Amino acid sequence: MMQRKRLMPTGQCWCGCGEETGRGSFFRQGHDKSAESKLIVMLHGNDDSVAHFLDDHGYGPLGKNLTDTFEEWKQGDDSQ
Repeated sequence: MMQRKRLMPTGQCWCGCGEETGRGSFFRQGHDKSAESKLIVMLHGNDDSVAHFLDDHGYGPLGKNLTDTFEEWKQGDDSQ
């Protein structure tokens, strides 16, 4: 598995709102989901962006099951 750089909280919310965070936090409460959604919209468009994001990667009711795939991925990750 590739080593990822260690991220350090800065005291400022990483979503870009400019607000301060609690000690050891990257985001204000709920702002992580806001940041995630903004990035998905920017990369995959505005219309039902999370649904389109999942569909773009083959997941959804007519595609792969995200929960099953995630559980399989976790099992593989645990063996390392």
